[in-house]
Amino acid sequence: MDVVPAAQNPALAVPPLAGPAPRSVFVAAALGWLFPGLGQLYVGRPGKALTMLLAIGGLFYAGLALTGFTCVNPNAYKLEFAAHAFLGGPTAATYYLTQDMQLTELMPWFEVGRLYAAVAGLLNIVAVCDAMGEVLDHNKVSRAREALRREWFARQQREFDERAAAIRAQLDAQIPQTDAEEPLLADPQPAHDDGPFDSALDDPAPDDSEAEPPAPDDPWRPSS
Repeated sequence: MDVVPAAQNPALAVPPLAGPAPRSVFVAAALGWLFPGLGQLYVGRPGKALTMLLAIGGLFYAGLALTGFTCVNPNAYKLEFAAHAFLGGPTAATYYLTQDMQLTELMPWFEVGRLYAAVAGLLNIVAVCDAMGEVLDHNKVSRAREALRREWFARQQREFDERAAAIRAQLDAQIPQTDAEEPLLADPQPAHDDGPFDSALDDPAPDDSEAEPPAPDDPWRPSS
């Protein structure tokens, strides 16, 4: 597939948006266990988080109301408390606030309430798994967008290198350079010019052995 330059394709003129920051699967699981829907909120799914909160939280509260807030008891209902433990935050808060409460009379919907509270804890396992799956999908989108950004910047770099190479080739074609061509600023060797001092130095030195002839006698000089 031919790559269209960014200048000809407006869609490639702007880099792709950065992907969302990656999330941790373990953090999402811990938050989802601590409170229903909190893991989905951590991933950025507030609508699904609210749905989980209303469904699981409402079911758990209905179970507490039908049992007079006495069904979260590890001593009386050990097997059910194991299911409640998957709903970490609400179970811990309920046990702390209702551990001293005693059931005075058996309520008509008591067994149904126990079932509701146990099912709410088991449903929270599904919510935690859903939050972990949301994190995996979130990170997949983040990696895909990051790969697109890297590909975009690599394409821009290739196009820049190609344009630079083309401009360099045009300049080389306009100003050819060969090995035989002399440099433009080369200084020629100066010719030897014999000046007056050079000619004087070239003349041989006079011979001191040749004596100067004596001057003739002066006729007007008186004789001694």
